[in-house]
Amino acid sequence: MNDAKRFINYINDHYNELYNRFQAFCNDKNYTFDPDIFQDTILKCYQLIDKQGYMKDTTDKGIENYFFMSFKQNLQRESQYARNMKRDNNIVNLQGANETYLNSLLTEQEKLKSDLYKDFAALYLLKQVEDNFDSEHFYLFRLKVFDKTMTYRKLSEKTGIKGCRQKVVDCKNWLKQNVKQEDIRKEFDNIYGEIL
Repeated sequence: MNDAKRFINYINDHYNELYNRFQAFCNDKNYTFDPDIFQDTILKCYQLIDKQGYMKDTTDKGIENYFFMSFKQNLQRESQYARNMKRDNNIVNLQGANETYLNSLLTEQEKLKSDLYKDFAALYLLKQVEDNFDSEHFYLFRLKVFDKTMTYRKLSEKTGIKGCRQKVVDCKNWLKQNVKQEDIRKEFDNIYGEIL
């Protein structure tokens, strides 16, 4: 058996043990354990041993040491790549953070008008669906759009209606084709233009 085959067989036989041990090492050293780096290290080690044709130390401990040192080096390298150096892991919801920032630039009256417009637009779209589809389409669309946690599976389980996804998609497609942003803005200005 060649060394590359011996390496991959050993990793395969002790995969869970090594995975848990490397994860514990990362937790202990305050590194972020990345399963992708773990998998990639196995592949790169195998390819390098196969290319070289040999390993200096083919004992079980030698294989573990070689794999561990490679994994540790790959972890350190990953953090040095530009895509990771500038990444801010504290921002979980980028859209929410952007909206918060933009809202902080608005005056109180502008913020009020912006929020009122968003609410008006949502109700306007709901009214269009209600006027142009049957009650079942409207009910499904309303549940799906206003409950951010509602998946199509949950929607189907909750309502017991078959073809939920298609009915909601039909409403969305119709709105895209028939309702323009300018229509909503024009209607909003007609109603609230003089007040605000």
